[in-house]
Amino acid sequence: MTLEKLTRLRRLILDILLGAQEPVKAYDILELARERGQRLTASSVYRVLEYLEAQGLIHRVNALNAYMACLEGPQKHNPLIVICSRCQKTQEIFDETLANSIFQRLSSLGLGLSAASVEIRGLCPQCAPEA
Repeated sequence: MTLEKLTRLRRLILDILLGAQEPVKAYDILELARERGQRLTASSVYRVLEYLEAQGLIHRVNALNAYMACLEGPQKHNPLIVICSRCQKTQEIFDETLANSIFQRLSSLGLGLSAASVEIRGLCPQCAPEA
């Protein structure tokens, strides 16, 4: 998938997520699109988010019910998403060895997983000294 193949709406939503400093909720995407002069419906935003996620361009952060751009690109991978419990700052970590270890262990327990993200909560470097 190249960015040239993205529709105007898909490109707009991906651009919003790429410019965000933190994961963004779908209704916040709707509002940010309106600020850019685009009138969208919630269903169209969710359809685009589903498409972008299927293409590997974004990740859904379940713990926050929000979305973030994938910084590793559209290759297939199982991201490790670290979320600060205090400020909600989120970071994607691409560690294939660690991800494979997790999925191999789950497989040894009889769980048939093909792909998933792992969300980990902790404190970021800015919040840790305050704790």
